[in-house]
Amino acid sequence: MGGYYYYLLLYLAGGISLGVNIRNIIILVIFNLIILAELVFSLYQASKDPENVTLIFIQYFVLLIVPTFIVGRIVIKKLIKRKTEDFSQIITEDFSKQKELYSILQENEKNIKDLEVLNKPSTVKSILKKRAIFGKLGVLFLLLMAFSFLDGCVNRLLHPMNLINTLPGQTIKVNAPLEKKVSDVSELSYTTTSELIKIQFESIYSGFWIGGTEWRGLLSVDPKISPGEYKVTINIKGTENKRPFMFVIRVHESIESLNRSSMSLITRAIGVSPWLVFVSSIILIALTILIILKLSNRMEEILLQNGQAEVFFVRRGEYLTEIVFGLGKRDNVKVGDILNLYNENGVPVGKVIVQQTTNENSLGIVKAEHFVKPGYIVSLRKN
Repeated sequence: MGGYYYYLLLYLAGGISLGVNIRNIIILVIFNLIILAELVFSLYQASKDPENVTLIFIQYFVLLIVPTFIVGRIVIKKLIKRKTEDFSQIITEDFSKQKELYSILQENEKNIKDLEVLNKPSTVKSILKKRAIFGKLGVLFLLLMAFSFLDGCVNRLLHPMNLINTLPGQTIKVNAPLEKKVSDVSELSYTTTSELIKIQFESIYSGFWIGGTEWRGLLSVDPKISPGEYKVTINIKGTENKRPFMFVIRVHESIESLNRSSMSLITRAIGVSPWLVFVSSIILIALTILIILKLSNRMEEILLQNGQAEVFFVRRGEYLTEIVFGLGKRDNVKVGDILNLYNENGVPVGKVIVQQTTNENSLGIVKAEHFVKPGYIVSLRKN
């Protein structure tokens, strides 16, 4: 899956030059990100109730992922209109046949330098500028997603299990392991360095991740407490606790002080959870990609009105290259037609011989030495 994100990064940055169907990759990445966000959200919800963590995780994840797959199939069928599977590979291994096709292209490209630079409609130029802007934003959001994910993981790993940072007046859900097995919360007690900090034991359960017996409950901090560090020790009544679990409670005087105590760089800087930034960046990436796709579709419509279309798939051979572009039978393109090929800047590159057509798309061959890439333009003009 990592390769998809690499291609997406190149695409958003405007630097992709490989023969891949980028539309397929974008849609796959969008749904990968959605599923990743659903996984994180389900884990977050499950962590709120350690006693039923497995059941809650399954309930949330299944509830979210089933409609995602259903909607995903519908969206993919709707958006991926171009299907390179409609075309069979036509580059023959027969060297004499390749040489013949190469010669035809060579003959038709004698006057290629006499062709004028392709004049793209002004609307297309405007769309290209907007697409470039949103592409850069997409790269920014993609990097932000990766950073916030790492920041959240580091914060979780470096934060001591027994350390609680809080404010006066807050009530926090807590849980911790026990030295010995107990059957009821009535067997538990605690000692604290401040009577303004209280614990209410709620239930006993078996630990999901590391086994053993654990408890969960509520830790309340009185609004009148002074900022500082306090300790709460958990004990089992009637037994000698060799290594009792001890909470370290750091009460901060303000929300700013609380944020500064976090291991998360994001929380320290802007005062929000890195996981909120992570989920938000996924949403922004999806919106950015959808906007880029809409702009691209609009550009395709304008190009078609002018007898032009972008190359969107490339398969390179030793002497010849196959390309697929968005002109077909509806545009009166026929097998054997020789069309003009331009680079992204509208500079004439060479000729294209049409080999196969469908209603909307065509497959043609060009000389491999032209190093065609997605984004090149094929034009119906016969000059």
